[in-house]
Amino acid sequence: MKLSVVMPTYNRSDLLERSLRALLDQTAPSQDYEIVVVDDGSTDATADVAAQVQAGAGGRLRCLRQRNQGPAAARNLGAREAKGAIILFTGDDCIADRQLVAEHLRVHVQEGDAGVVGHVAWHPELAITPFMAFLDEGVQFGFKHIKDPDHVTAWSFYTANCSIQKHWIEEAGWFDEDFKYAAYEDIELAYRMQKRGLRIVYRPAALTYHHHQTTLKHYLSRQKLAGRSAVLFARKHPELKAMLGIPHGARASTVMKFFEAITEYGYAMGVREALREEPEPADDLGVLAENPELMAAADAWQQEVFQGLKGEGLSDAVELVRLRRQLKKIQEEWDLVTSRRLYRWSEAVAKAAWGVLRAVGLRRPGA
Repeated sequence: MKLSVVMPTYNRSDLLERSLRALLDQTAPSQDYEIVVVDDGSTDATADVAAQVQAGAGGRLRCLRQRNQGPAAARNLGAREAKGAIILFTGDDCIADRQLVAEHLRVHVQEGDAGVVGHVAWHPELAITPFMAFLDEGVQFGFKHIKDPDHVTAWSFYTANCSIQKHWIEEAGWFDEDFKYAAYEDIELAYRMQKRGLRIVYRPAALTYHHHQTTLKHYLSRQKLAGRSAVLFARKHPELKAMLGIPHGARASTVMKFFEAITEYGYAMGVREALREEPEPADDLGVLAENPELMAAADAWQQEVFQGLKGEGLSDAVELVRLRRQLKKIQEEWDLVTSRRLYRWSEAVAKAAWGVLRAVGLRRPGA
């Protein structure tokens, strides 16, 4: 037995069968791995679903149960009972790619005694909302922030898809069961393991799919639990207090920013709806071309900007390239002009232009 997949589960019987069958249907040889699912005191049909899948798994699936203690305790139980030298952690809301187990095994052979973080993507069946797309920009899983895939920090050790030699968990002292929520308990263990010399690599070919439709309301509830776990984390490792954002999160002004953002969002939605109702001309530039005085004024303004920049220490080629790119963005704003939006457009262009001028060291007269 080379590898044990450990999956804690709690009250997710609707998806559990599919998650387990995906793990049973892997390209890796069946004799190379087992699946250990730990029911963390579920009150739904989880036990029945797990038993039903186990009956047809040919001994490759073991089902354990404990009173509800949280995912850290459930993973510890599964890891202690695991027969494999490598532990692959995943979640009960994840649908594994068929290559998942084989890829983790391959990387362990290639990289030696290292931890392996795989990729987690939204399941293709899900309707990706704007908020879920926002989470995918490195908010929920920070894969886009990984600078060196051969040396990944503990902050990316997500138990939705990661594997480790069992001895590392044992030597570090297992998951800290003081963490009762699915937040920071995995990163805290990885932090202790890295202090003992563990190297972690990121290999996106080891892929699983997150099958969990997430809403803003649900994520805010999760973030509240994450905040509680962050305080516990900081108390255990005070040197990480700032990195965990404890000082920032404790400020009342941070809470007020939420209300500022949500009121601005409501206003923006009204503006966008009204603008969509406006008729669009066939040719925005044509609207301007019909007014020679307006076109002359615009041309004079551009000439003034370019002429005003001469002799201001912009001979460096890099600075010129950067400046031209910014000015190109300003020029592209022409494509958005309509007769009813001219004032708003000109104001935006003026602000952008002064931003460029400030970037190169110029200031408004008297500023």
